Amino acid sequence: MENVKEIKIETIRLDELPSEGWQKYFHMMQEVRRKHYRDIYNPDNTAEEMNREWFKYFMAYKGKSFEQYAIFVNDVPRGWVGFMLDSRSASFNFEANHDVIPADFLKIMLGKVYDYMLKYNIQDMYHWTFVNRKIAALKSIGTEIQEEMINTKIDRNEMDPDFYKQIVTTTDINGYRLMFYEELPEELYDNFTNLMYDILEDYRGLNPVKQDRKRMEKEDWQLRDRSEKLSGAKMQMYLLVTPANEIAAYCSLYVDKDNKETIRHSGGFTAVARAHRGKGFAKFLKAKMYLKLLEENSDFTNIETDTMPWNTHMYRINEEFGFKPFKNGYEFKLTSDFIKNYLNL
Repeated sequence: MENVKEIKIETIRLDELPSEGWQKYFHMMQEVRRKHYRDIYNPDNTAEEMNREWFKYFMAYKGKSFEQYAIFVNDVPRGWVGFMLDSRSASFNFEANHDVIPADFLKIMLGKVYDYMLKYNIQDMYHWTFVNRKIAALKSIGTEIQEEMINTKIDRNEMDPDFYKQIVTTTDINGYRLMFYEELPEELYDNFTNLMYDILEDYRGLNPVKQDRKRMEKEDWQLRDRSEKLSGAKMQMYLLVTPANEIAAYCSLYVDKDNKETIRHSGGFTAVARAHRGKGFAKFLKAKMYLKLLEENSDFTNIETDTMPWNTHMYRINEEFGFKPFKNGYEFKLTSDFIKNYLNL
């Protein structure tokens, strides 16, 4: 009888990965970036640099139930899966060194997701992505689509400084202080947290897909900002502040270290507090921000944002500013019962 070679599967936490395993993992990740993420691929990167960058994330998320595992099959790295649990929800992310992500990898990856859910008594896990390989893989097994997402963008040569200047000069901001920051001051975090609670509640109220998400607390926003900073993203934020030092409106975006050509609104926000709406502040701050970018940043070629069409007011503003749809993504929801059934547990 022909011998069937036994398949050896290992899922190893990155903070416990030995040096030889890390070298293999590094070369796998370089290949993934070369093939699928050219904007962040750096052929001169080293395993030691990647290890240091990852360890910064590990320390930043320590205490937030953050775990990340390398997936090896027969001592060959195939990808990774990671998880995080915050005050609002639990999420996972993954990557695979495959053009078409195969079923065997999905089963290994989702097995780790299920273990994590059992460990922390989680019923639902979320994953959002604009990566077509991941979308196809999760769709192929019938994963529930929580929401379809649309990214829009505008190229630099399509931006209209005269239009922005007209908005800036005709908007009345008397009684408000215009502030620019590259890091939200500590004394504004409490107000920012309460403001974001109202804004996200209003945002969810517009969404035809009703989502039951918990409130993000101050520490969650601070952790999110630290994570962006650790990734090399430079935040830029304009605020309109009342005499009582409360945020009336703000506009924030990110300039990424590894992709300076694209200014990223995704992760940032443009929003106005309930008591200060109807005064044109969202358009004013966006116009002010774009004039600053055009004057001071010679690297960027486009700006991306992820405002949804059902967020009608902001979507119309983005259309007025010239943003056009260019990329679709999905937020997926996996329940513990779904994974259990898929894995035949």
